[in-house]
Parts: sequence; structure tokens; C-alpha cells
Amino acid sequence: MYSRSARQIIGVTILSIALVAGIAGCSSDKKSSTTSTTSGPTTSGVKPVSALSKADIVQMQEWLDAVGCDVGANDGVIGPITIATLKAFQQGAGLTVDGTYGPKTKAALSADAAAKKQVCVKPAPTPPPVGPTGSVAPCTSDAITSGLNAPMTQGVTVKVGSFGCDSGWAYATATLTPPASSGSPAIDVDDVLASRNGVWVSQDRSVVCVQGKIPAVVYTNGCLAS
Repeated sequence: MYSRSARQIIGVTILSIALVAGIAGCSSDKKSSTTSTTSGPTTSGVKPVSALSKADIVQMQEWLDAVGCDVGANDGVIGPITIATLKAFQQGAGLTVDGTYGPKTKAALSADAAAKKQVCVKPAPTPPPVGPTGSVAPCTSDAITSGLNAPMTQGVTVKVGSFGCDSGWAYATATLTPPASSGSPAIDVDDVLASRNGVWVSQDRSVVCVQGKIPAVVYTNGCLAS
């Protein structure tokens, strides 16, 4: 789904990894008296979502598989499925469910994977619908922003930069800003969206960018930009 520097946050949101994806920043996942957490430091040596290499993301995906959180293809791409799966792990591990790969999340995931601890008890998240259908959503900043906002964690601000549309598909670059209280930095993401019955819906780029059905302008700016 998401990422210029991070690919999906969106949920990362993304990076919400992605947030990847970090939709893409550092996780605010310090333990609390319940299952919530506060922001982790950004100077711990763990890369924020926006700086993760493909190898880092593949390792994270392999660890998620090892703890029973099936992420699908371990392709090094932060999309909606990776972000949703990371959130499922955070929930099972008693961390803040923000979809970002911060120091506490990485440490907990690494330790649980080494111990082969099965954390996720729910099935893998269902991927979003693929491709356009029904009436075409308006190609406006407001409509694109609404589509990007839909999968975001509450409190994340989405600011759309460049965007374009063709044949029911759209690309967009955006800046995702977590709540100030999280201490996480803003991240830039690229996204591909499809019009679904008059509404823009973020797509998993690891799926749609390899299908060969996306218009050239959307492929170039949404799949190849980062």
C-alpha cells in the first residue's frame, strides 16, 4: 500500500512500518498499566520506518511469520497487509497498536520470534479490494485525502502533495504526521489508490504494482517513485 520513504503506513502508518509504512516513524509502544504504551525514543538505534531498508522489512516480515502473524509474501514492501499484521502482533504483545515499527516493537518481535512464541491468534487480515469498480471518485485533493485517511490510526494527519488520476486509478504523495504526543516524526509516503464505488481506496502496492494493469502515469508515480 504505502510509501515513498517507507511504503505503507499507511498504516505504518503508515506507516500508521508502514508507518509501512510506514503509511511508514518510530513506534510509540512503551508498556503501560494496561496494553497501551507511550512513545519510544527515536535515538535508540532502531531505524524509523522511513529509513528501513528492504532487508530490514523482509526480516520484520519473517519474524511476524515466526510468531504466527502471517504477513503473506515476505517481499520487503510495506503495504496494508504488513501494517495490519504488525498491528495484530502489537495487540497480542500488549504494545500500543499504531502499526509503526519502533524500538519496543522491534525488540519484542525479535525476542518472540527467537522463542517461537505464537502471539497472533487471529487469521491474517483480509486485503483491501483490488482495482476500480463502480462509479469513479473525483480526482480532487479532498477525495484523495479521504481515501488516504481511511486506514490511518486515529490522530494521524494526512497532507496530500502531488496526485494524479487515470481510468479509476490514482497515485498520491503525502506527508503523515502522528499526534504530537507520540513523539514520532512525520513521514513521506507514496500510495496507489483505486476508485471503488465513488470512493478512493488505498491499494496494496506489492499486489497492484506487479499486475501490469495500472495506467502508466499511476505506475510511474505511485509504484516507481520510491
